[in-house]
Amino acid sequence: MSDLQQLIQASRLYYELGETQSRVAELLGVTRPQVSRLLKRARAEGVVEIRIVDQAAAESPAGDQLRRRFGLAAVHLAPALVGPEEISRRMIGRLAADVLRGAIRDGAVVGIGEGASISAMADAVAADEPIHETGATVVPLAGGYWFAGPAREPFRRVADGIGGMAMGLLAPGLVDDPATKSALVAHAGVRRILELWDRLDVAVFGIGGPIWTAAALGADAAAELDRSGAIGEVLVCPFDIDGRFVCDSLRDRTIAFDARELARIPVRIGVAGGAVKVRPILGGLRGGLLTMLVTDQRTAEAVLALDEEGLDSGAGG
Repeated sequence: MSDLQQLIQASRLYYELGETQSRVAELLGVTRPQVSRLLKRARAEGVVEIRIVDQAAAESPAGDQLRRRFGLAAVHLAPALVGPEEISRRMIGRLAADVLRGAIRDGAVVGIGEGASISAMADAVAADEPIHETGATVVPLAGGYWFAGPAREPFRRVADGIGGMAMGLLAPGLVDDPATKSALVAHAGVRRILELWDRLDVAVFGIGGPIWTAAALGADAAAELDRSGAIGEVLVCPFDIDGRFVCDSLRDRTIAFDARELARIPVRIGVAGGAVKVRPILGGLRGGLLTMLVTDQRTAEAVLALDEEGLDSGAGG
């Protein structure tokens, strides 16, 4: 029996006839772990294709309503699954990976943010073999240090997955004072990334919630954010419920792509989901920070409901 025939036979026994992996192993004269590997290969190589028909998601108008209301190019909704937040994050990450692959053109300059959803997306991109070498240049959108065990930074994982070249930024995302920032951005290695930011074709970033503290930002900046009504942030740049950027003093201390300049990037993909991200997503949409949104169905419906509340009360935009 050829290798391909074995893949097909294992797949038919397991998927079409409903045999257990142990029974398939017995019939083929192999071990159960070998059957598990065969079934995994069958899916990876296209011998087996699994299609899930989610009628509820197909009938949900939330994505189209968000797209039309906020003038987006596209809204992509992952199913809202019951279970730990990590499951929903992985679903959103997988969907965002597909969206990113479809947005990248050969030779593009791609900026990748950080955060849990972006890391999940990077995992999904890196899990698949690149279809071809895109020749894309992939850079981080902010400085920082990645502490996630053995995992590489999200932008490096994305570069691996799309057949591109990663270029790192050796600088923190937030420094103590403007003088330190000025000294760092004068460094040739940092300047190289700043120049690539001027040429970005695609940016993918998370939409963060209000998690700032005095210990992280300094007492003055944290107090300023509290007074300003900040409800979220992108690229270390806080904004209010209407997407207006606040806390100018913080901007003087950050080494990140200036979120005020996002509008000049043709493709801007925001990735976020969950109850704590509803207000930040709405602020980002009202501020026109993104051209595409990747979230889950439940979050999308909550964003629409919150926007309706604001419109009914005469608040918001």
